[in-house]
Amino acid sequence: MARGNQASCRGAPVEPLRVLGSLRPSFEPTGGDLSAPTDPLPRSLTLWYALGALPGGIAATASIFLVFFYNQVLGVPGTLVGGVFLAIAFFDAVSDPVVGVLSDRTRSRLGRRHPYLVWATLPAAICGLAVWLPPSGLSTPGLTGWLLGALLVARVFDTLLAVPYVALGAELTKDYVERTRLTTLRAVAWTAGRSGSGALILLVFLRATPEYPNGQMNPAGYPQFAWMAALATLVAMWGCAWGTRRSIPELSRPIPPQGDRGPLVSVFHEMRDVLALRDFRAVFGATVSQQIAWGIADALGLYMATFFWDVGPMGLFVWGIGMFTGLFVGYPIWHRLAARFDKRSLYIAGTAIYLVFFSAPYLFKVAGLFPSDPELSFALYVLTTGFVAHLGTAGPGILQPSMLGDVTDVDELACGRRREGVIFAAETFGWKALRGFGALAAGLIVDIVGLAPGVTPETVDPSVSAKLGLAQGLSMALFIAAALWFIRGFGIDRARHERVRAELDARTHSHSARRGPGTP
Repeated sequence: MARGNQASCRGAPVEPLRVLGSLRPSFEPTGGDLSAPTDPLPRSLTLWYALGALPGGIAATASIFLVFFYNQVLGVPGTLVGGVFLAIAFFDAVSDPVVGVLSDRTRSRLGRRHPYLVWATLPAAICGLAVWLPPSGLSTPGLTGWLLGALLVARVFDTLLAVPYVALGAELTKDYVERTRLTTLRAVAWTAGRSGSGALILLVFLRATPEYPNGQMNPAGYPQFAWMAALATLVAMWGCAWGTRRSIPELSRPIPPQGDRGPLVSVFHEMRDVLALRDFRAVFGATVSQQIAWGIADALGLYMATFFWDVGPMGLFVWGIGMFTGLFVGYPIWHRLAARFDKRSLYIAGTAIYLVFFSAPYLFKVAGLFPSDPELSFALYVLTTGFVAHLGTAGPGILQPSMLGDVTDVDELACGRRREGVIFAAETFGWKALRGFGALAAGLIVDIVGLAPGVTPETVDPSVSAKLGLAQGLSMALFIAAALWFIRGFGIDRARHERVRAELDARTHSHSARRGPGTP
């Protein structure tokens, strides 16, 4: 019996996994001709696919400002806002794999993924807009209830979009190197969405006015930003669906139902299977840990700029330039390195760079070791936490979805069917952990350190600012260290992936030969 057709299908490894007991990266060239994959994807197809990542970048910007909007502008306590995001995160833990299974088994003339990209886009845009438009006159319980209800419905449609979209990327190419090239383009589009929307909200929607010298406190600017985000979602996702439609006939066929299991039972069995894969557990654990860390940084970012670094909208915009420059410079560097070195080693290196250069400045400033000169302090703030830290994290940003694509191939060899939807639900859950658990942690931190709603940079207690910086630095270090610990278990290098693909190709040719020519 072929090893890929084991009856249990509980992630039995294709080969003995090597023991990975150390975090030390091994930068040995992977060998082989890495100049180009066979039958590369048309450039237009990859660009249309990457366009679908644009709304995700805008949503990441929105998550930064949403906690601040409900807490500091509307006056909802940070713990309540964080509690809402925690409840949503628990919902996501169920909804993401459910949508993954549904997507894997969808049968339609548009294939498995495209129906969701077409039909879920409009309600996702409308519901996302509603989150920012609470009725006037609501009390704190009313605002909390509105945030919970509107965000819950928005997440349903967000999941119906996000899971099929990322799963589609793993179907478009199965080449080890081209997979990273595709995720790099996706990351560039995501970053363009985040940087462009960040510039708009800071320079246009939250610009300083005589009534609101600190533009972040202007309640009128946030709904205007939400309208822009909704329109961008419509254009980008429908454009992605239209531009990738030619690939539908070449994509994987739907997974047949397994026995008479109901949908929830099927989700349980599918998740049990993929969680049995050590490689999947490694990427999933690292993804969630790192996304929570990024979520804390995002949710606290506006607080830190306003109350710790004493930076206004223009200063935050300059920091954003440093951050996005680091990302855009980093993406091609890490992409080239990924064509030569092991993905796991590069993931560790990039994450370590982010850990040092993002967390250390906060701790140094609290300890009195950061320069006291305001201009020099601001320049180092932009250079370290902005440029260098995000130059490092650009690596994990493009490698993580590429590694999940490799896990999909290993899972197919073990189980005989492709389950991109279930496996890539780990990535979308990671995104939502960024917004959910990260926002919860940020809300708790704001309340614990005693930062009251409505306080201004001029009236904030310096000890509160110091506690805020200390909490930021330590919490980031904790979760980034956890990501490094998890990723030790990933064992798919180029050589192993080539063996997996060779066996899968041999199985496909053998199956075709048994069916004979003309057999459907």
